[in-house]
Amino acid sequence: MALLYRGGCLLPFLIIFNLFFGRLFFSPKAWLITEGVLILVFFVYSYILSRKLMAGVKSAGRRGDVIDVEGEVVSDKEKLE
Repeated sequence: MALLYRGGCLLPFLIIFNLFFGRLFFSPKAWLITEGVLILVFFVYSYILSRKLMAGVKSAGRRGDVIDVEGEVVSDKEKLE
């Protein structure tokens, strides 16, 4: 699972590298298929990551009942000296 999270930084590099230099290593058909698969994996990865981020934002908005553990009760009737 950790490989999936780290793959987001590597995928754009692989896509650009294959776009410019893949033709040297692959036949035209394999080059286009490889480029298509890399782009498809990047879109799927981006979609999954955006869904996780949006779920985190939505759950953070529902935290209205959080209690401050370091809060103190202050009496309003105390006089300042």
